[in-house]
Parts: sequence; structure tokens; C-alpha cells
Amino acid sequence: MLIQIDKLKRRPRQIEVAEEAACFPVLSDLEVAETATFNEPVRGSLEAIWVGDYIKVAGNVATLVSTPCCRCLASVSTRLEVPILLTYTNREVGDMPLDEDMELQADDLGLISFSGDELDLRPDVEQEIVMALPQHALCKTSCLGLCHSCGCNLNQKNCNCKAPILHPGLAALKDFKV
Repeated sequence: MLIQIDKLKRRPRQIEVAEEAACFPVLSDLEVAETATFNEPVRGSLEAIWVGDYIKVAGNVATLVSTPCCRCLASVSTRLEVPILLTYTNREVGDMPLDEDMELQADDLGLISFSGDELDLRPDVEQEIVMALPQHALCKTSCLGLCHSCGCNLNQKNCNCKAPILHPGLAALKDFKV
């Protein structure tokens, strides 16, 4: 996903994305750690446009990801549709002159600095995908989770374990009403 800057100045560029998760270092690390499994390649289309001193990249990427349920650890498949909107500048973001009366500063604008003749979109697209991953995936809203004592999946079978014994110091909070 490299963009030649001098070619981009002449005309906008369409970028078709169709890459396996293994091509993205962080996504590959998530698969190795078994935090997420990417069941499809990352696919989508992006358009890069030269606008004054900025490069605007917009489009969408999508993939199918499986993550563990946060209660019972069952695999949950989720379709990720990730909108991409990135703005690059070849000037240092902190050095950009802004009027002191303005509320927004250069760092607040979300500009990404780059240098050189090429622009690699891969790290920033990867970051957008990671940010779109579900934080607390649930297999179903009524998921009962795992037993605190024996670890069995309470969605599949009931166990005869006793309720966990609370610390005696916290027993007074058991009947606390707000």
C-alpha cells in the first residue's frame, strides 16, 4: 500500500486492498496471541488525493474477525466495516502556524506527518482496524459465562458448585441499597 507522492500530485489514486492479516504486523501478533482470528483477508478500496499541502486518504476496509466471548470464551464472529479517513502532511505537525485565538491546535487536527517520496498506508490502516475491534464481544446478551469454581460453561450445562463465599469484611455490603 505504497503511494508515490510525485504521481499523486498529477492525479488521484485508487487503491484496492486485499491482503491477509499476516501482512499486518499487529494483526498477525493478535492471531499468534489468540486474541483475534481474521477469517477473511482485509478487503476494501481507498482513494488518495493531493489537496494543497495535504494528502487525503478516504475509503473503507472490511474483514471477518473472531474474538472470544468476554464471559464464556466461546468464539464470536464479527463483521468489521472500517471507514478510513486519514490526512497526511509533509510538514512537522508541531511546527504548523495557527492563530492563537483558534481553539484547535495542529495536534488536534489528526494530521499524520510523513517524509520522503513514498507514503506507506499499511501502519495507519492497521491502526484503524485494531481500533475497530470489539472490546467486549458477547456470544449472546444472555450469556451466563463460566462457573467461578469449576470453570464449566454455564450456557451448555449447569453445575452443582456452591456460590462463591465472599470475604467477611465485604459481607456488610451484600445487602447495601443505593
